Amino acid sequence: MLEVTDLTVAYGGVIALENVSLSVPEGSITAVLGANGAGKTTLVRTISGLIKPRRGSVMLGTQQLIGRSPEVIARLGVGHVPEGHGIVSELTVDENLRLGGLWRRDRADQRVAIEEAYELFPPLRVRRSVHASNLSGGERQMLSIGRAMVARPTALLLDEPSLGLAGGLLAQIMQRLVALVTERKLSVLLIEQNARSALSVADQAVVLSLGRVELRDTAERLAGDDALRHAYLGY
Repeated sequence: MLEVTDLTVAYGGVIALENVSLSVPEGSITAVLGANGAGKTTLVRTISGLIKPRRGSVMLGTQQLIGRSPEVIARLGVGHVPEGHGIVSELTVDENLRLGGLWRRDRADQRVAIEEAYELFPPLRVRRSVHASNLSGGERQMLSIGRAMVARPTALLLDEPSLGLAGGLLAQIMQRLVALVTERKLSVLLIEQNARSALSVADQAVVLSLGRVELRDTAERLAGDDALRHAYLGY
Protein backbone atom coordinates (compact mmCIF):
# COMPACT_ATOMS: atom_id res chain seq x y z
CA MET A 1 0.00 0.00 0.00
CA LEU A 2 1.03 3.57 -0.72
CA GLU A 3 0.03 5.74 2.24
CA VAL A 4 0.25 9.55 2.31
CA THR A 5 -0.35 11.19 5.69
CA ASP A 6 -0.67 14.89 6.53
CA LEU A 7 1.56 15.96 3.64
CA THR A 8 2.27 19.70 3.54
CA VAL A 9 4.35 21.38 0.82
CA ALA A 10 5.17 25.06 0.45
CA TYR A 11 6.89 27.13 -2.23
CA GLY A 12 8.29 29.98 -0.20
CA GLY A 13 5.29 31.37 1.66
CA VAL A 14 2.73 29.77 -0.66
CA ILE A 15 1.15 26.53 0.58
CA ALA A 16 0.78 24.09 -2.34
CA LEU A 17 -0.43 21.11 -0.28
CA GLU A 18 -1.88 21.27 3.22
CA ASN A 19 -2.32 18.18 5.40
CA VAL A 20 -3.12 15.92 2.45
CA SER A 21 -3.83 12.30 3.35
CA LEU A 22 -4.79 9.42 1.05
CA SER A 23 -4.12 5.74 0.56
CA VAL A 24 -3.69 3.52 -2.49
CA PRO A 25 -4.22 -0.15 -1.58
CA GLU A 26 -2.42 -2.86 -3.50
CA GLY A 27 -4.28 -3.84 -6.65
CA SER A 28 -6.30 -0.63 -6.88
CA ILE A 29 -6.43 2.78 -8.56
CA THR A 30 -6.92 6.01 -6.61
CA ALA A 31 -7.78 8.99 -8.81
CA VAL A 32 -6.76 12.46 -7.67
CA LEU A 33 -8.95 15.06 -9.35
CA GLY A 34 -9.09 18.84 -9.34
CA ALA A 35 -8.59 21.99 -11.37
CA ASN A 36 -5.26 23.43 -12.49
CA GLY A 37 -3.37 24.67 -9.46
CA ALA A 38 -5.07 22.24 -7.08
CA GLY A 39 -1.75 20.63 -6.15
CA LYS A 40 -2.04 17.37 -8.10
CA THR A 41 1.37 17.45 -9.78
CA THR A 42 3.02 18.71 -6.59
CA LEU A 43 1.62 15.63 -4.84
CA VAL A 44 3.20 13.09 -7.19
CA ARG A 45 6.48 15.00 -7.42
CA THR A 46 6.69 14.97 -3.62
CA ILE A 47 5.94 11.24 -3.43
CA SER A 48 8.70 10.50 -5.96
CA GLY A 49 11.25 12.62 -4.09
CA LEU A 50 11.49 15.56 -6.51
CA ILE A 51 10.06 18.00 -3.95
CA LYS A 52 10.87 18.12 -0.24
CA PRO A 53 7.76 18.59 1.93
CA ARG A 54 7.49 20.82 4.96
CA ARG A 55 6.01 17.93 6.93
CA GLY A 56 4.12 14.67 6.52
CA SER A 57 4.74 11.03 5.72
CA VAL A 58 4.73 8.88 2.59
CA MET A 59 4.95 5.13 3.17
CA LEU A 60 5.31 2.39 0.58
CA GLY A 61 4.62 -0.72 2.59
CA THR A 62 7.00 -0.41 5.55
CA GLN A 63 9.37 2.00 3.78
CA GLN A 64 9.34 5.72 4.56
CA LEU A 65 9.92 7.65 1.31
CA ILE A 66 10.27 11.17 2.73
CA GLY A 67 13.92 12.18 2.91
CA ARG A 68 15.07 9.70 0.27
CA SER A 69 16.41 10.62 -3.16
CA PRO A 70 14.34 10.03 -6.33
CA GLU A 71 16.78 7.28 -7.36
CA VAL A 72 16.31 5.38 -4.09
CA ILE A 73 12.53 5.84 -4.21
CA ALA A 74 12.48 4.40 -7.74
CA ARG A 75 14.49 1.40 -6.58
CA LEU A 76 12.10 0.87 -3.68
CA GLY A 77 9.32 0.39 -6.23
CA VAL A 78 7.80 3.74 -7.21
CA GLY A 79 7.35 4.36 -10.93
CA HIS A 80 6.58 7.93 -12.01
CA VAL A 81 5.12 8.83 -15.41
CA PRO A 82 5.31 12.66 -15.46
CA GLU A 83 2.97 15.02 -17.24
CA GLY A 84 4.10 15.43 -20.85
CA HIS A 85 5.32 11.82 -21.15
CA GLY A 86 8.92 12.23 -19.88
CA ILE A 87 10.63 10.20 -22.61
CA VAL A 88 13.97 10.88 -24.30
CA SER A 89 13.12 12.01 -27.82
CA GLU A 90 16.62 11.37 -29.19
CA LEU A 91 16.48 7.68 -28.27
CA THR A 92 14.58 4.91 -30.03
CA VAL A 93 11.59 3.16 -28.50
CA ASP A 94 13.77 0.18 -27.55
CA GLU A 95 16.47 2.39 -26.04
CA ASN A 96 13.89 4.24 -23.96
CA LEU A 97 12.55 0.96 -22.60
CA ARG A 98 16.06 -0.26 -21.76
CA LEU A 99 16.68 3.04 -20.00
CA GLY A 100 13.75 2.25 -17.69
CA GLY A 101 15.57 -0.78 -16.29
CA LEU A 102 19.13 0.50 -16.55
CA TRP A 103 19.75 0.39 -12.80
CA ARG A 104 18.55 -3.21 -12.42
CA ARG A 105 21.20 -5.90 -12.08
CA ASP A 106 19.12 -8.78 -13.41
CA ARG A 107 19.70 -8.29 -17.15
CA ALA A 108 17.77 -11.43 -18.11
CA ASP A 109 14.67 -10.20 -16.29
CA GLN A 110 15.17 -6.75 -17.79
CA ARG A 111 14.80 -8.29 -21.26
CA VAL A 112 11.68 -10.12 -20.08
CA ALA A 113 10.26 -6.85 -18.73
CA ILE A 114 10.88 -5.12 -22.07
CA GLU A 115 9.06 -7.91 -23.89
CA GLU A 116 6.16 -7.53 -21.46
CA ALA A 117 6.04 -3.80 -22.30
CA TYR A 118 5.72 -4.69 -25.98
CA GLU A 119 2.96 -7.17 -25.16
CA LEU A 120 1.18 -4.52 -23.11
CA PHE A 121 1.39 -1.96 -25.93
CA PRO A 122 1.67 -3.81 -29.28
CA PRO A 123 2.00 -0.59 -31.37
CA LEU A 124 5.41 -0.04 -29.77
CA ARG A 125 6.80 -3.33 -31.07
CA VAL A 126 6.56 -2.30 -34.72
CA ARG A 127 8.07 1.08 -33.82
CA ARG A 128 10.88 -0.27 -31.65
CA SER A 129 13.67 1.16 -33.86
CA VAL A 130 11.94 4.52 -34.37
CA HIS A 131 13.18 7.58 -32.49
CA ALA A 132 10.69 8.71 -29.84
CA SER A 133 10.52 12.15 -31.48
CA ASN A 134 8.67 10.52 -34.40
CA LEU A 135 5.96 8.88 -32.31
CA SER A 136 2.38 10.05 -32.08
CA GLY A 137 1.06 11.45 -28.80
CA GLY A 138 -0.61 8.16 -27.94
CA GLU A 139 2.52 6.14 -28.72
CA ARG A 140 4.58 8.45 -26.53
CA GLN A 141 2.19 7.92 -23.64
CA MET A 142 2.38 4.14 -24.15
CA LEU A 143 6.18 4.35 -24.19
CA SER A 144 6.29 6.43 -21.03
CA ILE A 145 4.11 3.94 -19.14
CA GLY A 146 5.97 0.97 -20.65
CA ARG A 147 9.32 2.41 -19.60
CA ALA A 148 8.08 2.86 -16.03
CA MET A 149 6.86 -0.75 -15.99
CA VAL A 150 10.27 -2.11 -17.07
CA ALA A 151 11.54 -1.11 -13.61
CA ARG A 152 8.99 -3.50 -12.03
CA PRO A 153 7.32 -0.93 -9.74
CA THR A 154 4.87 -1.84 -7.02
CA ALA A 155 3.37 1.69 -7.07
CA LEU A 156 2.77 3.69 -10.24
CA LEU A 157 2.23 7.47 -10.31
CA LEU A 158 0.52 8.67 -13.49
CA ASP A 159 0.37 12.43 -14.03
CA GLU A 160 -2.25 13.48 -16.61
CA PRO A 161 -2.03 10.47 -18.97
CA SER A 162 -5.00 11.81 -20.95
CA LEU A 163 -3.15 14.99 -21.97
CA GLY A 164 -3.45 15.45 -25.73
CA LEU A 165 -5.02 12.07 -26.40
CA ALA A 166 -8.15 11.39 -28.44
CA GLY A 167 -11.02 9.69 -26.62
CA GLY A 168 -10.66 6.29 -28.31
CA LEU A 169 -6.94 6.02 -27.66
CA LEU A 170 -7.35 7.21 -24.09
CA ALA A 171 -9.94 4.48 -23.49
CA GLN A 172 -7.49 1.85 -24.78
CA ILE A 173 -4.72 3.05 -22.48
CA MET A 174 -7.07 3.15 -19.50
CA GLN A 175 -8.24 -0.42 -20.22
CA ARG A 176 -4.64 -1.60 -20.30
CA LEU A 177 -3.99 0.22 -17.06
CA VAL A 178 -6.82 -1.70 -15.38
CA ALA A 179 -5.35 -4.96 -16.73
CA LEU A 180 -1.95 -4.03 -15.28
CA VAL A 181 -3.42 -3.36 -11.86
CA THR A 182 -5.23 -6.69 -11.87
CA GLU A 183 -2.33 -8.78 -13.16
CA ARG A 184 0.49 -7.23 -11.14
CA LYS A 185 -1.33 -6.01 -8.02
CA LEU A 186 -0.09 -2.46 -8.54
CA SER A 187 -0.98 0.52 -6.40
CA VAL A 188 -1.80 3.24 -8.94
CA LEU A 189 -2.17 6.93 -8.15
CA LEU A 190 -3.85 8.53 -11.16
CA ILE A 191 -3.65 12.31 -11.47
CA GLU A 192 -6.28 13.59 -13.89
CA GLN A 193 -8.23 16.60 -15.07
CA ASN A 194 -10.38 14.32 -17.22
CA ALA A 195 -12.58 13.30 -14.31
CA ARG A 196 -14.99 11.22 -16.38
CA SER A 197 -12.18 9.04 -17.73
CA ALA A 198 -10.46 8.69 -14.36
CA LEU A 199 -13.63 7.73 -12.50
CA SER A 200 -14.38 5.06 -15.10
CA VAL A 201 -11.29 3.06 -14.05
CA ALA A 202 -10.61 4.14 -10.45
CA ASP A 203 -11.63 2.41 -7.23
CA GLN A 204 -11.32 5.51 -5.05
CA ALA A 205 -11.34 9.23 -5.77
CA VAL A 206 -9.82 12.19 -3.96
CA VAL A 207 -10.71 15.76 -4.99
CA LEU A 208 -8.10 18.45 -4.31
CA SER A 209 -8.86 22.15 -4.22
CA LEU A 210 -6.13 24.73 -3.56
CA GLY A 211 -3.94 22.07 -1.98
CA ARG A 212 -6.53 20.60 0.37
CA VAL A 213 -8.60 17.44 0.23
CA GLU A 214 -12.18 18.55 -0.40
CA LEU A 215 -13.70 15.11 -0.93
CA ARG A 216 -12.70 11.49 -0.50
CA ASP A 217 -15.06 8.73 -1.65
CA THR A 218 -15.42 5.68 -3.87
CA ALA A 219 -15.14 6.46 -7.56
CA GLU A 220 -18.46 4.73 -8.18
CA ARG A 221 -20.33 6.94 -5.72
CA LEU A 222 -18.75 10.14 -6.98
CA ALA A 223 -19.45 9.25 -10.62
CA GLY A 224 -23.05 8.38 -9.82
CA ASP A 225 -23.90 11.42 -7.71
CA ASP A 226 -24.92 14.31 -9.96
CA ALA A 227 -24.81 16.86 -7.14
CA LEU A 228 -21.27 15.90 -6.09
CA ARG A 229 -20.02 15.85 -9.67
CA HIS A 230 -21.48 19.27 -10.40
CA ALA A 231 -20.18 20.72 -7.15
CA TYR A 232 -16.62 19.36 -7.32
CA LEU A 233 -15.89 18.35 -10.90
CA GLY A 234 -18.02 20.65 -13.02
CA TYR A 235 -19.85 18.11 -15.15
